Amino acid sequence: MKPLVAMLLTVSSAAAAGPARLDEGLVRSKQQSGSAAMAPAKDIEAPGISGIALPHGFVPGSGMGLQGPNTGPGTAQYLDLNTQWSDTLDAQNAQGWYYVYVPANGKVTAFLQTVGNTSIDYDLYLYKFNPVDGTLTPQAQSFYAPAHYEQVSTTAAAGDYYFVMVHAYQGADPVNPYTLAVMYSNTPDSDEPDDNPWQARSLSTAVSVTRTLDNAFDEDWRVLTVAQQNTFAFSLNTAATGTYQVQIFSNPHGTPAATVSKNTQSNYQLPAGTWYVRVLSLDTVTPGTPYTLRIGAAASAITLTSVDTNGGYGGYLDYGAGNAWRVYRTATVNGRVVDKFGNGVPNAPVTVVVYTPSTYQSQSQASGVSGADGFFSVYVNLPAAAGRYSYDNWVSMHYFDLASVSIQADVASTSTVLYHFAYSIYQPH
Repeated sequence: MKPLVAMLLTVSSAAAAGPARLDEGLVRSKQQSGSAAMAPAKDIEAPGISGIALPHGFVPGSGMGLQGPNTGPGTAQYLDLNTQWSDTLDAQNAQGWYYVYVPANGKVTAFLQTVGNTSIDYDLYLYKFNPVDGTLTPQAQSFYAPAHYEQVSTTAAAGDYYFVMVHAYQGADPVNPYTLAVMYSNTPDSDEPDDNPWQARSLSTAVSVTRTLDNAFDEDWRVLTVAQQNTFAFSLNTAATGTYQVQIFSNPHGTPAATVSKNTQSNYQLPAGTWYVRVLSLDTVTPGTPYTLRIGAAASAITLTSVDTNGGYGGYLDYGAGNAWRVYRTATVNGRVVDKFGNGVPNAPVTVVVYTPSTYQSQSQASGVSGADGFFSVYVNLPAAAGRYSYDNWVSMHYFDLASVSIQADVASTSTVLYHFAYSIYQPH
């Protein structure tokens, strides 16, 4: 490792002004660009950081300002968490360095609002400082194309120092500044860090995950590998008041191929290949309120396997209207949800409605979720039957009503007749 010239972070009273608190304008700028096109990813190496190390015994100076140009980690500008800093880069390949101190376990997010020029491309890098040997270990990078913001994140432990580098990858603007914001979150979810496509978590094609957005800038990225073309169901459910949204990208080169608003479900046909999924809010974020993202093959058909009931009155029989399941005061509806290839669909929301028009309660509804192989079992309480019809089995007279059950999962549905048993009177012939 090639050591840098020793430059401790101590300053005179003439140090540069300190960082500013996060302003709403920067947050709004980020939110308004949340639905913008995703720029092409660049396969590049971080400039000038290979084998970098700070001098042995280097101790970052908490709260210190700038000592000379912050063109390297040894003269990095200290920033308080949850503040922003504006600066310029004078020439291509120029670097601006910053660092933060983490007082408690949590997550650090760095957001870079680049200059609005499509011929200028700035990138963002995040490193962890090792106080034992002075090395900086890469944690994350963001390589969007010109005029697109950059964002990186990492989970952090109390006492950690993290360094952030802004790099002029293509061109530079010595007049118009960029703005760097560094945020701290104390309640990151278990998938963090996942704030950009390069940090995206891999997903199977059948998943239901509950996570959170932990700050106003947070984005949760996933990468989905589709083995064969199929129709997939996407849903995002949350009690958060913000405009939470799922965005689906065919590749990191343009606008989302599809979007799904919160508390809705949409089905899309995805060809085989790699797909990116982003969850974000277009306005406010409620860190303590989770969202549930469901992705899975859409249900194409439902098979009803049985309907059980209480009191020993179950069975599959014929009261004169054809064979049907008999129910009493409950109905446990069992079946399986499958996709168009006949494969079981896990995590599919299943809604069961039992219609009992002869009673005081014309319908009873309950919901469930299919299991790993697409099987489901949904329990429904029923009102007492009125007994408007009768059937003589030569031993007793059975009184019942005609009822029906309807099952819905995604766009698939099925229904069938039920016999709703009321009572019987013993009268052998």
